[in-house]
Parts: sequence; structure tokens; C-alpha cells
Amino acid sequence: MNPLPLSRNIPALLSICSILVASNIYTLIPIYGTIAEDLGISRSSVIWAGSLFTFFYACGLLSIGPISDYTGRKKILVLGLLASALSSLAVALSTDVFSLWLTRSIQGFTLASFASVIFSYSFELFPFKQRTLLVVLINTGFLIAGIFGQLASSILSEWLSWNSVFIFFALCYSLLGALTYCLLPESPGLQDKQERLWRTFRSILHDPNLGKCYMIAFTLLFSIIAFYDALGRFFTGLGSELYMIRVAGLAGASVSLFTGKLIEKAGELRTLSFGLILGVIGLLSMLIFHSTLGLIVFSIMFISSISLAIPTVITLIGELAGTRRAKALSLYSFILLSGASLAPAIVSLFHFFHMLILLSVIFIANLGLCAVLFKTKSEGQFQ
Repeated sequence: MNPLPLSRNIPALLSICSILVASNIYTLIPIYGTIAEDLGISRSSVIWAGSLFTFFYACGLLSIGPISDYTGRKKILVLGLLASALSSLAVALSTDVFSLWLTRSIQGFTLASFASVIFSYSFELFPFKQRTLLVVLINTGFLIAGIFGQLASSILSEWLSWNSVFIFFALCYSLLGALTYCLLPESPGLQDKQERLWRTFRSILHDPNLGKCYMIAFTLLFSIIAFYDALGRFFTGLGSELYMIRVAGLAGASVSLFTGKLIEKAGELRTLSFGLILGVIGLLSMLIFHSTLGLIVFSIMFISSISLAIPTVITLIGELAGTRRAKALSLYSFILLSGASLAPAIVSLFHFFHMLILLSVIFIANLGLCAVLFKTKSEGQFQ
């Protein structure tokens, strides 16, 4: 199929979709206590609802993408958003721990329909430059969601109730489903229906260079969720100050818009290394400067590092995977969200400062993986 011109409406629509879809990864973080008190359950039970969401989101990323090879991407996008509206409404109607776990699990799976196909959709339908713009905007939306999801959840739960958070998102997904149906062009299903999916995944995982990229990817969303979750439990200042710290992260998320230029000038591995170094500096600095101002400044640095790392890792995987790119990126999304699914449970075991140390160690280990990739590339084995 020949690439289509990119209308003005499509980047805006897909950016908004990416923000609102990914926001539900983070919506529970500020309202663990509120939900626990209202439903008469323990805080840890609500934390497990967050982990179940991200686990089933990850499962959806791995399974729904291949289904779209046969049905076409647009159909999955539209039906997925409408199903997400219903599952979000179901979360709002939860009355006990079992219904909360069940509905959040279903919500995670249905919301995965967007991220599992949107990159392949962009690659199939649009020219190179416009496709690059879409990928950057979508990734930026995913990063902004880490802040927006928490802010929307906090504000709506304070003004109305925790249930209103999920009613709000249900209405948003309904509207986005209708807009997606009306505005997005059709995408055909892929022709090769004989491909053995699990064999392809196995061969991708056996690639040592891709394996190192996946190890880094596993830690990225984990780090964002772990940081904000631990921060919310540690911070003892005014609620308005905590809002300021979270809002400040938007400045860091915007750095992803410049990742393409950095990659052009410095290359993927140098850009990734720079991002990881920035993260280490930000995390270690927060151990020393943990006033509200210090947390604002250095959390921006930390989010900036993730903003550079995520699109760079996507670019690296796309380059290394070659003709297996679509499946490799589906696997990337699954691994990214698998890491995120572990964060709430792990963070509950650590104090904020201990979590900063753990994240610093993780980022330093990722720098070690970058160094190995640099060496492999210098030896001519980086393909």
C-alpha cells in the first residue's frame, strides 16, 4: 500500500489517544488510600490492582498486535477504545477487592489494543518523515501520561470521588473511539498469514544485541512508576507542592521531542548513554537535595532521561530487528509493561531514599549494557 499524506487531525488525535490510554497505568498511584478506605480493603490490595492492570496490559500488547495482522489495525484501534470505555466504567462500579482486581485486569487488556498496533499502523500508512513525527508524538504522549494520569486522578478524586476518575476516562475513550472511526484511514491486514509467531519471538530473544535492549527497556517504565509511587508515600509537604513536583515532570517529558535530532547528530548509543547518565545524576542529586525545589529540579532531570531513553531504545530495536521489526516492537512493549507491572509491589517494600539508590544502581547497570553494545558495534557485529 502506498504511504498516505498525513492530515493535520491525525497527529493531534493519536497524541491525545496516547496520553489518555497510558494515563490509566498511573491513575491508582495518588488514590491508593482513598480507594482502600472507600471499599474497606487494605492499601496493599489496591496496589495489587495496579500490578494486575499493568500485567494484563503487557499480555494484551503481546497478543493483540498479532491479531491485527489479520484484521487490520484500524478495526483494532476503534474496537479497543470502545471496549476500554466499557471496562473503565466497570472499574468505577467496583464494590470490593475481587471486582476491583477483575475490572482493572480487563481494563489493562483492552487498553493494550492501542499501543500494540499504533506503531505498526504508522509504519504501514505514512511516509518516513511523517511516520517519524507520529512516533515521536505518540512516545511523548505516553510520557506525559505518567504525569497527567496522576494529576487527573488526584484532582477528580478530591473534587468528586475516586469513581469519577474512571467515569471520566470511560467518556474519553468513547469519544476517541468515535473520532478514530471517522478520521483514521483504513489499514489492511498483512498478507503473510503463515508466519509462526512464537518462533519469531524466540529468534528475536536469542539475538544478544536485542536482548540487551530489552533488558534496558524492562527498567524504564518500572523506574517512572517506582519513583512517583515512592515519592507519594514519602512526601510530607502540602498537596499543592506534590502537584508542582508532578507537573514539573511535563517539562522533562517534552525532551523526547528532540530525541530524533540528538540521534542524527550523536547516534543511538550515545544518545541512550547520555540519557542514562542524566538519570543517574538526577537520582543521586535527590538523595542530597530533597526539598520541594530540589525534587522539582532533579525530577525534571530524571524524567528527561527516560524521555530520551524510551524513543532511543525503540529506534535501536527497530534498526536491529530488520524485517522482524513489528514483532520485535510488540515484544518490546510487552517487556516494557512487564517491568511496570512489578513496580507497585516492589516499591511498597522500600523507603523513598532506598528506592532512589536502587534506581541509580539500575541506571548504572544499563550504562554497562550500553558499553557492551558500543564494543559490539566497534567490532562490526552490530547489525
